Amino acid sequence: MLDKISALPELRLPLNDDPQQSYTLPSAYYTDPALFDLEKELIFYRTWQYICHVAEVPDSGDYLTMRICDQNIFVMRGEDGGLRAFYNVCRHRAHELLQGAGKVKNVITCPYHAWTYEKDGALRGAPNSDKRPEFCKANFGLRQVRLEEFLGCVFVNLDDNAVSLNEQASDLAADIRQRVPFIDDLRPVPGRFVDPNINAGWKVVVDNYVECYHCSHAHPAFASMICLDTYRLDTFGLWSRQLGDDIRPENDAYPVDPDGAQFSAFWFLWPNMTFNVLPGGNDLTALAVRPVCHDKSLFEGTTLSADGKTHPERRKYGNTVLGPEDTALCESVQRGLMSKGYDQGPIIVDPDRDGIGEKAIHHFHRLVHSALAAAG
Repeated sequence: MLDKISALPELRLPLNDDPQQSYTLPSAYYTDPALFDLEKELIFYRTWQYICHVAEVPDSGDYLTMRICDQNIFVMRGEDGGLRAFYNVCRHRAHELLQGAGKVKNVITCPYHAWTYEKDGALRGAPNSDKRPEFCKANFGLRQVRLEEFLGCVFVNLDDNAVSLNEQASDLAADIRQRVPFIDDLRPVPGRFVDPNINAGWKVVVDNYVECYHCSHAHPAFASMICLDTYRLDTFGLWSRQLGDDIRPENDAYPVDPDGAQFSAFWFLWPNMTFNVLPGGNDLTALAVRPVCHDKSLFEGTTLSADGKTHPERRKYGNTVLGPEDTALCESVQRGLMSKGYDQGPIIVDPDRDGIGEKAIHHFHRLVHSALAAAG
């Protein structure tokens, strides 16, 4: 697979240490399907990927499936109360075992040839396998995937040798815990959030997420609620953070509930995970940017609430105003990246108002380039 692209696209303009002297990744990073194949292997199959909140699989047999690019995974609560993750494929003839989310009462049964598996992945039965000489059930259990719990959320990693997420991002966990005092009280709001079929690649969506340079012009209602003059942006090893502490309760987005959080916070965790707090509620959304192909993606995840409230006006603003605004921006950029009139653009950073600059795009692009450089 790695032979599909002999070298990374040329950095005609530098991507260096200083954001003010740096430029974006070249267009080919966003438009080359062969490079996306490289990203699957070197980024998505080697990093921690969000699946769900632990409370979404509370009891024995509860499961949830998730596709990480070409790899179908499921997480299941075992008889012993432990959470495990497996490749969602029968060890006989590769039929997918489970769909969506649900509950397995007794055993996992393959719909094709009725091979059955215990909730811990062990093969229980394989019809007529006793007729095969020296057939050993222990050799055909489901292949397990590494799983970790992080801030009450379930993450998996297809790389057996990956560094623990809690080790990689302990500073992020500490920062979120400090700023979100209700973090341990969060429980899923019914109905997972899915923004499907965004006609823009995952990197375009992340680029848009990690900067607020566009906010005052492209999100006027957002800018009326969160004062951008004091907005802050910081970058760290594998994550970045945007903070808005100056909130206007009366604004053009929605009325801010005085009993909820009086700040906004948006955390990005490499390569595609976000944690989000909007003013006015004691809740948080845990959303991942899921790549579909080189020029398509989706936002998918969980809304978590500490008080059980759903805040319909705020949800309406996110679903009908803020989300569509961002989707339109990203889709226009993806189309524009195909233009012969563009290749790289300058990173814009204002040292006096870093919250509305592109410092975190620079940070993200360097992570992307570093990960893909392993192919060379």
